[in-house]
Amino acid sequence: MKITNLKATALKNKERSLSAGPGVCIVEVETDNGLVGIGEACAQSENDEAALATALILERGIKPIVVGLDPVNPRTIWEKLYLETEWFGRMGTVMHAISALDIALWDLMGKELGVSISRLLGGRFRDDVKTYASIIFDMENFDSMADEAKIWIREGYKAVKFGWGQTRETAFGLDAKRDEAAVKYLRESLGPNVDIMVDVGRYVNWTPAHALEMAKRFSNYGIFWLEEALPQDDVEGFIWLTERSPVKIATGEGEYNRFGFKRLITTHATDIIQPDVGRAGGLTEGMRIADLVQTWNLSLVPHGFSSAINVAANLQWVASMPRATLLEFRRTKSPLMADLVKNPFTAENGNLKIPDRPGLGIELRPDVVEACRVRVN
Repeated sequence: MKITNLKATALKNKERSLSAGPGVCIVEVETDNGLVGIGEACAQSENDEAALATALILERGIKPIVVGLDPVNPRTIWEKLYLETEWFGRMGTVMHAISALDIALWDLMGKELGVSISRLLGGRFRDDVKTYASIIFDMENFDSMADEAKIWIREGYKAVKFGWGQTRETAFGLDAKRDEAAVKYLRESLGPNVDIMVDVGRYVNWTPAHALEMAKRFSNYGIFWLEEALPQDDVEGFIWLTERSPVKIATGEGEYNRFGFKRLITTHATDIIQPDVGRAGGLTEGMRIADLVQTWNLSLVPHGFSSAINVAANLQWVASMPRATLLEFRRTKSPLMADLVKNPFTAENGNLKIPDRPGLGIELRPDVVEACRVRVN
């Protein structure tokens, strides 16, 4: 089998908020035997430029390198791409592109061999996984925010994460008293038996001292973890905070490849490691990161807020991990999550079944791809 073509498409969930509408770049890798592999890069930006740039790198930079290669060699192709793009890559948009291609290659290998990716990664430790409902803070309407969470709790979810905010101007994290009031309100509204996660997000940049103060306040309401409380590059701050925080600290969604994660992991800079398979290097690199996390006895909970392709890749990934207890599952409305693939994922009592069909086990809906396509005027 040989790669004959590669098509990259920038997509966008058209929402008013960056936090509610991340962009993605999907890639379809075609082969001489008619099989097509699907992958995704989580390329989030406010004006679609990240997804468009990822598509350009895939089609202008990566396609000439991989056409003619046997796709049933994802690890060797990963190393080839990493070396040949090292002058302008290693992180950022180039790693987004490599991530998308890598997922597509694993999808192709599974389809060619007739087995799910999780079996190719070494075997399945589980057939389903507990998820948490991932939604957005509404700092202007606490009632509406709590009511949205209750929808998912009634459907059987035992954990809900609230993050970021509807807009930069109304984000969580801007006012300490109101932040605490929001968390207090959620605990009182949702009761004592629901795990509540707090995701500060990228609209604000707290200092370590302020993050510790808020962690202490939030501990009064029994939050499960505090996520992205500091700027992503402040590793020293995360080390300091994690050593002192009364609640678990989580980070990693914006980190790249095993080298980027190495310091977070080996210094125990956080309790929960959160790689995004569509950013961090795909499934090839994801396996390496997971091995590091297990070696240093930390927890890995994959980030996943972009599309159903990301969910499919995460499910295959966590199936292959010896220890995996939780997975993010976006519940805010998005056609990229609910409509992009035939037979979209649905949770039963908060658990997602892990497909055991060949590859990722999904099929794209071309009409949704076309409806969400980013067009350049």
